[in-house]
Formats: sequence, C-alpha cells, structure tokens
Amino acid sequence: MKKISFILFISLALSVARAQVIVNPQVPGMGLVLKSQLWNLSLINAGNSSINIQIQMMVTDASNNLNVFSGTTNTISLPKGALLINSNSVSPVVYNVLASGYSVDTSPDGFLPFGIFNVCYTINQVGSEGSSTLTEECETVEISPISPPTLITPQDSDAIDITRPLFTWLPPAPYNLFSNLTYTFTLVEIQPSQSASDAIQQNMPLQTQANLAIIDLQYPMSLPELDTGKFYAWQVLATNNGVPVSSSDIWTFTVKKLSADTTKSVVNDYYAKLRMVNDASYTLMNGTLKYAYYNEQNDPNVNIGISDITSSVSSPVQLDSSYVNITYGQNYLTLDLTGTNVLINNHIYLLDLINQKNEHWYLKFQYIKPNN
Repeated sequence: MKKISFILFISLALSVARAQVIVNPQVPGMGLVLKSQLWNLSLINAGNSSINIQIQMMVTDASNNLNVFSGTTNTISLPKGALLINSNSVSPVVYNVLASGYSVDTSPDGFLPFGIFNVCYTINQVGSEGSSTLTEECETVEISPISPPTLITPQDSDAIDITRPLFTWLPPAPYNLFSNLTYTFTLVEIQPSQSASDAIQQNMPLQTQANLAIIDLQYPMSLPELDTGKFYAWQVLATNNGVPVSSSDIWTFTVKKLSADTTKSVVNDYYAKLRMVNDASYTLMNGTLKYAYYNEQNDPNVNIGISDITSSVSSPVQLDSSYVNITYGQNYLTLDLTGTNVLINNHIYLLDLINQKNEHWYLKFQYIKPNN
C-alpha cells in the first residue's frame, strides 16, 4: 500500500512539474514569411523559482503530416512569472531540414516555405540529471508569398487588337523559394450585369490549363477567336508541389474591331517573339513579317520555313531563300513577302526557325491582305 502511495505521489509531482510552464505562440496572423518570426513566444513559469529550459520546434505540413524542418534553441533561463521571447532571446538556434521539396532556407533569418503548417513547441527543463518535457503547444499557420502572381498582358480593362492574345504574368515572390512552381490559367466571358469575380467563379471557362511551368500562354488556334465587343476576365493560380500558393488579381479586357488602319499599325510595329513550343506565339502580318529571335550560341545563320496550317493538312510555302544571317544576341528580323502571291488572305501560317543545334523555334501568324 505504501508502494502504491509513493508511485501516486511521484506521478502527481511529475504532473505538477509538467504543468508549471505555459507557452503561448505570438505568431502573426498575416505577413508570416521569416523563420525568426516563429520564435515570438510568451512563456509563463508558474513555479516558485527560475528554471533552465530548451525549446524544440517542429514544423509539419498540415496536408500530409510530413515533418518539414525542426529547430532547437540554446539553453535559456526562465524566471518565475511571464517572459516574452523572440529569435534573439533563443539564439543560436540549430535547424534541421527533414524533408526535401520545400525549399527551406537554412539561414536563421531565412524565408519560410509556403503552405499551411502545424508548428509545435516542446519546452524541456534542462538540469544536471538530464532533461524532461514540461509542456507542448501547437498552432496551425498559413504562410503566403510576399506577392501573388502579377498579371502583365493583356492589361486590366484594356481593349486589345488581337483575337488570339498572348497572356503573360510574373511569378509570386520571392520566386527562388519555390521548388516546383506551376500555374493554372483561367479565361472566362463576362455576362451582362456580372462582375469579373463572379464570372471567374461561376462561368464555364473558355480556356483553362493547369500545370503550366511557364509564365505566358498563347490563346490556341484550336479554339474559336475571341469575339469583338465582348468582355473577358482572366486569372492565374500559382501552386507549389501541387499545393495552391496564391491567386493573382482578376483582370478584364475586350477585343476591339480592327479597322484597316489599325490592322496596318499592329502588323507593322510589332516584333513577335518566337517560342520553342508547338503552340507558338501568334501575330498578324500584311506582307511583312517582323519577328525577334535571341541567338545565344552565336550561330552565323539559321534556316527558316513557312507552312500553311489553316487546314488539317499543312502545305509548305515556297521562299526565295531559307537561310537568314544573324548576329550574336537579340535579332530583330524581317521577312518581306509583299509583291508575291504566296500567301492567302486570312489563312494561318507557321514560321519554323531551325538553329544549328537543331532547335525549332515557332511563330504562328495570320495573313491580312492589305487594302490598296
């Protein structure tokens, strides 16, 4: 009986010891981006004297319970009563990265990975006979990028000239902390009396594409041209390792009806950029095609070809010469087909540029016959 009483007494004493420290994380609700911010804590020592403690922090992905990284502080003295601490109070902190794919910055003031995480703090009392756990407290935090994806073109509320525009945007920041950044693009038509946000949430997308690893997207030739006079809304969602990070603002635009003078201005003043994908950039031309190509390997010349791809069976276009001399760096090139009868009004063509590494760079264009 005395033995049982002694065990109960020891258990009660241990329970009191574990309950004598209370930890309250002071993690900011918004703007949490740095590792040092995780060490803003309020500690309450309900005991009768000061104790030496060590704090262990474990950061776990809330979606899969995977331990991402941990941190262990130096031994600090916790006096009786309340104490506010921060990263300076507990330094130096030893961090251990426990999972790959999260881009954990190992520096003490480095950026945190983005997502939703469980942050657990374990308070251990340190003494001459070793350490014992006093208390543990966990909190769920959402870490968002400093800035979401930023839309570039078409600009918000713009009236554009091309019915198959190139959509471009900037990645969320800071970009270097993402290990596997991809995007989901959504384009919808805005119905009368509907807001842009309602249209994005409720309407069937005209175009949607996920898992984009690039920061631009050409409206494809496989879809009908965008209609003049209608309003459109578009948005980009960024994901990292399949986990949503943040969404861009929602921008709107409309397509204006082109007059002859407008068409001439569009095709004469714009150098279209070639791309190494089949769904190439798209532009208009009325006899003179202007295109930009960056020669990063200092090739003396490249080979070009043009095919009519309006129908399901493409047909090559006969050119006077298939070789184009170029220089190192950015080249602004012109292909003059005025005065020839090789192009058909409103047909779609594909320019194929082949460099000396046998890389293919593409540009799609629509021929608009000039008005005499």
